[in-house]
Amino acid sequence: MAEGQEQLVKEVSMRISQIGAPSVCLSSHMVRANAIEEPEFIAVNVPIKIEDKSEEDGPIVAMLQLSGRTALEGRAIENRSPVGWLLFKIPRGLCAEGGSLTFCALADEVLLWQKEYRVVWRDRFPGLEPAA
Repeated sequence: MAEGQEQLVKEVSMRISQIGAPSVCLSSHMVRANAIEEPEFIAVNVPIKIEDKSEEDGPIVAMLQLSGRTALEGRAIENRSPVGWLLFKIPRGLCAEGGSLTFCALADEVLLWQKEYRVVWRDRFPGLEPAA
């Protein structure tokens, strides 16, 4: 930072916590010309609790980092109640067995919550297990 410039750091009053296990499902199978196509995406929904949100706090931003390299933006669903969801649509090719997925929630560029999971495949169905 150049001399004489100030860095503005906004404080965020809200807190976010995870209130249940993430739900994981494949995108629907599609049938075309008598052939079943493999699902292209994995949908992950993380239930969250939002506390102490003020009018000055910016919107929640849902982010996902895959195996420490690729970052994807998700979608945060906020209701009038303190319960919300972080929604992610992840390309199947980025969800290899044992891969690392770090889910995050931010507001005004401040990290409010994050949790890392490992991808597990049970037959043809994906799942998540908390990272050790």
